[in-house]
Amino acid sequence: MTRAAGQPARRTWLATTIAPLALGAIVLAACGGDGDDDADSSADASTTTPNVIVTTTTIPTITVPTVTVAPTPTTPTYVTEGASVMVTNASRVDGGAGRMSDRLAAVGFTTVAPGNYTLGSLEITKIYYDPANPSAQAVAESVKVALGGGAIEVLEMPTPPPVDTGDLLGAGVLVAMGNDTADKTLEELQGIATTTTTGAPTDSSAESSTPSTSSA
Repeated sequence: MTRAAGQPARRTWLATTIAPLALGAIVLAACGGDGDDDADSSADASTTTPNVIVTTTTIPTITVPTVTVAPTPTTPTYVTEGASVMVTNASRVDGGAGRMSDRLAAVGFTTVAPGNYTLGSLEITKIYYDPANPSAQAVAESVKVALGGGAIEVLEMPTPPPVDTGDLLGAGVLVAMGNDTADKTLEELQGIATTTTTGAPTDSSAESSTPSTSSA
């Protein structure tokens, strides 16, 4: 009977003890849930990747112009030793043979007094060399180069030599200066400078059968 009477009191004690504990557990759970949400929110905030704006810059293409450098003209190498040169006038330009003789002398050729050609006027210059002089042909070829080459012929010297005095004055090379080279500088004839014409020819024939009336 004593045990039965004490059971209600024990139930009352358990009820009064457990009820507050359960209430505290509920409150703690509620608080813990809020803490987890805050932690998750903090973690989300700390791990969120910020928006990155990428700007692309276009670099303009620069075109570098191509510069073409013209080749520098070179001075020809002449054979000038072993034979002197006489220039005769076969053109219609008075005094042209003397001026051409000076131009050839200026580049190293040994020249003698000019004369007049006796086989008529020429449109294209001819150069003669003395076959008895072993150096004359090489000098004659160099004179051709100095005069621009082209259609100029290098020929053996005829007998008698085609000069009005009949005397070569010891020259091994005779230049019959035609209208193509008359009163032109060597630079003009070689294409280094602009060609200028002094005293335009009046006869279109390639070669006249009458002696030239122009003086050396």
